[in-house]
Amino acid sequence: MSAINTDITADGRQGFIAIDWGTSSFRLRALNERGTLVAQSDSANGVSRLDRDGLLPFLQAEIAGLPDAARAYPVILCGMIGSNIGLRAVPYAQCPLDPATLADQMASISATQDESPRMHIVPGVCARGATGELEVMRGEETQIIGWLQQADAAQKQRSLLCLPGTHAKWVQIRDGQIHAFTTAMTGELYALLSEHSVLVQGEQQFDDTAFLAGVEASRSDSTSSGALLQQLFSARTRVLDSKLHPQHSAAYLSGLLIGSEIRHAVAGENHPPAVQLIGSERITRLYRQALQSMEIECHCHDGESLALAGLAFFARQLAPRQTAPA
Repeated sequence: MSAINTDITADGRQGFIAIDWGTSSFRLRALNERGTLVAQSDSANGVSRLDRDGLLPFLQAEIAGLPDAARAYPVILCGMIGSNIGLRAVPYAQCPLDPATLADQMASISATQDESPRMHIVPGVCARGATGELEVMRGEETQIIGWLQQADAAQKQRSLLCLPGTHAKWVQIRDGQIHAFTTAMTGELYALLSEHSVLVQGEQQFDDTAFLAGVEASRSDSTSSGALLQQLFSARTRVLDSKLHPQHSAAYLSGLLIGSEIRHAVAGENHPPAVQLIGSERITRLYRQALQSMEIECHCHDGESLALAGLAFFARQLAPRQTAPA
């Protein structure tokens, strides 16, 4: 959450503490009532790296280290902290849904029995795919809500979002709602194949030409669901055939996987002309290259900034809750 748009974050009423707490990372930002950043903390103490009994003490210690005024701010949390390994297992909200509906399903918790609720966990989102299989996300929904806060009317009406990562999400926006989404295990599959298979051998060096060659090779996968399994071995055989430098095997493999993911995500006549890429520059760069090579328009958005904008939206929804009569 590096770049902060105060036009989005400031609510004119109260400050808040925004926490994006994932499996392997913890990010805290405290903003005052003007949307100005007053404190921040980044840690590798993700949910999976702490005992469950240690989550609340860790959070309390982080808040205790904030400036005096910020310690009383409401706390908005998203990510795996709302899973069954987090502070509380918050049920998934069902698609389709709009930002306000998602905010209504936040779980409010207290540090002690005597304390009024001041910590609020954003629920994850679930949907049923075309085959009826369950799709889930935790954390990405907050970035999506952040994106919706700055989208124009046409974009809210119909858009296709891509959030690359270990488990990439492709999200359909319809009428200002998260309508549906699918998951592609591209990042995890790349890690497994590049580290534990015969496809990548020896020291590697990323090469854009090899990456784009992989994207181009993915074309043969666009009409057959099983073609990728056959195409993968070309990362090995192209080296043997002197068509690919051995140090560029991983780049080629990355292009093959990302290219296949994109082609399946935008297949058919119903996708919009532009893909909204949400994430860090490091991870969206490759998707941008692949999309541009396919002549598909795309726009990149900083994932940390949108996560903060999303958490700010949820913080604004708290005011009616906290001021309503009992």
